[in-house]
Amino acid sequence: MPRYQSSAAKAADNRSSAYMLLAVGGIGFVAVVLIFLNVIPLYQNAGISRYLVCGVMGTMFILFIVFGFVSMRDSRLLLVKAKSENSLLSEITKWCGENLDGAAIDAMILDEEESLDDLTDEEKYFRRTERMRMIIEDKFMNLDEAFVDDFVDGYYQGLYEDNSDHSR
Repeated sequence: MPRYQSSAAKAADNRSSAYMLLAVGGIGFVAVVLIFLNVIPLYQNAGISRYLVCGVMGTMFILFIVFGFVSMRDSRLLLVKAKSENSLLSEITKWCGENLDGAAIDAMILDEEESLDDLTDEEKYFRRTERMRMIIEDKFMNLDEAFVDDFVDGYYQGLYEDNSDHSR
């Protein structure tokens, strides 16, 4: 399953891609124009090949510039999405802080004749995270599965691994 990547991280990736595409496209297009105008004498006696190379390379660099602007636009859209995502994340964190208790989750994961000491660390982890995932998905509907998995992993560490009372 693919790891979750926040919208803010995607926006930063798109922004850096946009800057790179715009820089390479701009510099390349200027170079092609200079070659075409014989300021840079690369194809002095080439005839038609100069037009062909400059046409193809010019088109490619124009596409770089267009894709750079598209990436910049997408970056802005992802920043708007990141704000709503951060709001949802803080709401879920607040709700979990009020309603998800480590001892209560431990009580829910055990069968009738089972104790917490009977389970291995891996069994505890998988049962706890599955229960937490189910509770969160019941409360907050239509969440991205990768988002919930990432949140539960982070919340689990804060709830159990930072608190030595529940870790073993």
